Amino acid sequence: MIFEALTTLLMGGIGIKAYLSKSGVGNESDKIQKIFTVTGLNIKDGKQTYTTQLIRKRDYDWGTEYRYRIPLGRSFDDYIAKQEAIEAGINNRTIKIDLKDLQNIKLDRDILSNIKSIYTKKLSHRKEVELSYDGILKIRVYKEPLPKKILWKEDFLRKGSWSVLIGMNYTEKIYHDFDERKHLIVAGATGFGKSVIIKGIITSLTLSKANDVSFSLIDLKGGPAFARFKNLKQVVNFGVNNDDALDILKDVQRTMSEDYQKIVDDGFEDVVEAGIKRRHFLVIDEAADIADDNKCMTILTDIVRKGRGAGYYVIYATQYPSAQAIPMQIKRNIPARLCFVLDSATASNTVLDGAGAESLPEIPGRGIYKQVKQTIIQTPYLSNERIKELIEPYIIDKGGNKIETAKQETRSDTLIFEETGLS
Repeated sequence: MIFEALTTLLMGGIGIKAYLSKSGVGNESDKIQKIFTVTGLNIKDGKQTYTTQLIRKRDYDWGTEYRYRIPLGRSFDDYIAKQEAIEAGINNRTIKIDLKDLQNIKLDRDILSNIKSIYTKKLSHRKEVELSYDGILKIRVYKEPLPKKILWKEDFLRKGSWSVLIGMNYTEKIYHDFDERKHLIVAGATGFGKSVIIKGIITSLTLSKANDVSFSLIDLKGGPAFARFKNLKQVVNFGVNNDDALDILKDVQRTMSEDYQKIVDDGFEDVVEAGIKRRHFLVIDEAADIADDNKCMTILTDIVRKGRGAGYYVIYATQYPSAQAIPMQIKRNIPARLCFVLDSATASNTVLDGAGAESLPEIPGRGIYKQVKQTIIQTPYLSNERIKELIEPYIIDKGGNKIETAKQETRSDTLIFEETGLS
């Protein structure tokens, strides 16, 4: 019986392979071309059909990259809108079991159960697809999916640097260097990782640059996300409503302007050239709540514009991305974006200047990170319990946690100018 079962499986596999070879659907590139056709991505002009032309296919350890020239009349957004269909089509395959799968199976009474488990594992395995465009459409098909959860580790820290791990894509760790990219917009539907990554950034900066970093934290959801940080000695300002926000923005603008003027007066372009070590981070969660406040947005725009040179960096976060929530003057000055899943291509376009976030799987921590190019990443998860342990050495008594108290405790030496080889 065992011999008959093995023979049936092997012959079935050979037959399936022959059928797929004959029909052409076993070839992945052929599958993609068929998907382009049935989803209407090719263009018909009278009797002429303009197809998405395969230019190059290259295999890597992680999978395969296909490069295409798209037909006139199609845009990258058209292909992004069909990403789910492309991924589903690639994974619509006949599962076969061959000798390589069976070589480690023991010939005992549990053999059929073991073969079934191999089949189930193969059936559940899915390839993931990533699309990008730089004049050429690139479709990457990965052998293994991104992990659904990545636990934050101290090994991720780059001590002495302003780089913070944003996440991992299919091939590498992705860091955001605030000295290079300065500011960051973070957006995404509630529950998918926005607050988690912001708390991770604050924690990472505190651990890696404890003596050089300071924060102004504005949590317009009432304070739950940032409450654990308000007694950090590095936290200068802490606010939970619009009135707090205006006061904090004024304070940050004042000290930024003073520091920036000192840098200019000393003949330098920015803090990096001046050799200044300290940086200040203004972090605003649910910034949509002040987006229609002209006083707040005027000040914030000034901070975003001048802060690059003065070492004042902004993290602007919202779960309601719209043209009103992320005004053009903010977008124009913050090209770096991190976006989690959103409910529409319109919302995605607001954050990323293109579709894509609406097609992300509903996996907490799964997002798109964009600088010049964009990549799908899984952001690291850092629990509140672990944050408490990590920041405990930096907690101080601020006597009631009032904003003015925090300013008096830490604002006296906001920026320290030191003699360097450049001064």
